[in-house]
Amino acid sequence: MEHIASVSRSSGLEKDGDTLKDFKIQEEYREFLQGKSIESDSEARQRIDAQENVLILFRKLREGIFSSRRTDSFALEVYETSLYLSVAFNSTKQTTPIISHLLPDLYLIVSPPHHNRPVTILISLVHHLVATYPSQSLFQQHLDTIPLSLLPKNSKASKWINSLARSLRARNFIEFERLTGPFTIGRLFDAQDTPSNPPKGSSPMLSTNGRLADLSHSALYEIIDSLRSKTRGTSWDVFRSAYREVSCASETGNWLARSLFLNPLGPHTATIGVDQWFKQQSQLGHVRPKEGTADKWIVCKFR
Repeated sequence: MEHIASVSRSSGLEKDGDTLKDFKIQEEYREFLQGKSIESDSEARQRIDAQENVLILFRKLREGIFSSRRTDSFALEVYETSLYLSVAFNSTKQTTPIISHLLPDLYLIVSPPHHNRPVTILISLVHHLVATYPSQSLFQQHLDTIPLSLLPKNSKASKWINSLARSLRARNFIEFERLTGPFTIGRLFDAQDTPSNPPKGSSPMLSTNGRLADLSHSALYEIIDSLRSKTRGTSWDVFRSAYREVSCASETGNWLARSLFLNPLGPHTATIGVDQWFKQQSQLGHVRPKEGTADKWIVCKFR
């Protein structure tokens, strides 16, 4: 299965070059990828080569789907899974083109139910906030292409993403921290996001205990964590301009963790403590330890 020719590379001239245009072969190939995606998901932090291999194989399958003009629930699931894995594996070069094929066209063509649509739309929008931070021009362009039928104006998802973008424009870091905290993010996930009875004929990943929904949630946490990392740099610059000295002791340390978005989002996102953060900044020359104290730092001003 792994050696099936890519449609785009063979141009129909290579032997078996059109194999992945066959719907049945596409579905068999997707089942083959199920084991691959599970394996690489468990090794995501250790095996970059395995991640890249999974993404390449999914891209090959998408090429077959696109060339065969397939637009059904199977095609939708493959594109959704590809998006979530590209985010989980931090492959921006794949994330952007996947979004362009997925939204809004596939959701408009494929008949409901679209269990993962709200989360998928949010992932795509936050991706654009991250990719061009601090500019929001591409984010706004993408938002304008999504019809109200897919993202209703009064929906929780719409209100959240617009509030998030507004907090970034206003540099309202307190509001940004609240909007990207685990409690607020958790409330975005409705029970309907994880179907208890997957539709007949659904693909393996969707029918395995809502794994696709779990993967979509993990991807959203990952992309939000990336946005927090970008915004942390801006918040830190503001902090350095405003303070000459800071203590990492208890209450102040908790305040710093919130102000710099250091609190963990979820079990799969990276964590860093306030002390570790300041040690890193010390190596960069942004702060230095205050002599005679254990948890105080002198803030070095911009030069």
